[in-house]
Amino acid sequence: MPRRILLDVDTGTDDALAILYALGHPELEVLGISCVAGNVPIDQVVINTCKVLDAAGATGIPVAAGAFQPLLESARRTGKSHGVDGLGGIRLPATSRQRSPLHAVELLHQLIMASTQRVTLVTLAPKTNVALLLTMYPEVATRLDHIIFMGGATAGGNVTALAEFNVWQDPEAAQCVIQSPVPITLYGLEAFSRPTVDRADADRFRAHGHSAVRLAGELLYRRRPRSEESNRYVGLLGDAGALILLTNPELFATGKFPVRVNLVGIGRGQTIIDQRPGPRDAAEPDLWPRIAVVVDLDIAQVASAFVKTIEGYAS
Repeated sequence: MPRRILLDVDTGTDDALAILYALGHPELEVLGISCVAGNVPIDQVVINTCKVLDAAGATGIPVAAGAFQPLLESARRTGKSHGVDGLGGIRLPATSRQRSPLHAVELLHQLIMASTQRVTLVTLAPKTNVALLLTMYPEVATRLDHIIFMGGATAGGNVTALAEFNVWQDPEAAQCVIQSPVPITLYGLEAFSRPTVDRADADRFRAHGHSAVRLAGELLYRRRPRSEESNRYVGLLGDAGALILLTNPELFATGKFPVRVNLVGIGRGQTIIDQRPGPRDAAEPDLWPRIAVVVDLDIAQVASAFVKTIEGYAS
């Protein structure tokens, strides 16, 4: 039986790759997608999500708009790498798909409670929707099998010296999710930034006849790594890696650590992950929630798993 999942997204180029992977994998069943402002404003997130679903030929999957700004602050846009539209300027047909009339939080609640089996929630965006869900409907904690939390960083940030975008955008929401009783695995910036796809695979995808495969190739070209290897590798998988963690957990190493989010000062939005071995001098970290954190991964095999799943659209 496929694993039932919900996706919470702010669809830019890497969310789009993650959605394509989730829809194409035979072991995953996407029940619905909730949208939150992040890489682009909420209305654009919904449009992008619907266009990706159209390219994949996915029917019957509800898409709902959620929070248009963080819990306490105004939204802050930094998505230059995703382009003005969030999809790197890729031209896709206009969508006739209608968004759900429900708010994203209501949709998540409804789908979780209606499911006959426990659901995994994969959150690839600022955590505003998920924090509201867990606060408004605490009963969902008993119906969620797991939360995959894409966000945070162990060493340094990508929007400030200390903070990763998804957590920095809404630190209070991120802390709320981390404190929830649901088992959590944090897929942070260090893992997010490593897997890439060979140029040859991306070129093959771009020339393919299936719209989902072709879109994957175009998205990969919008996500080129900034390194001396950029001639061989093109597509940083980013968010898609969090879905591969679900389907291929053997490719990832995790550790369980005390974690909290810094909510004040110059370090606001920093994810503090206490990886010190043995007894700690200070008592406070022992009171922090302990969650699983991805600490390493098999880069080549993660990329191979992605390529195999995208190729499956044509089979």
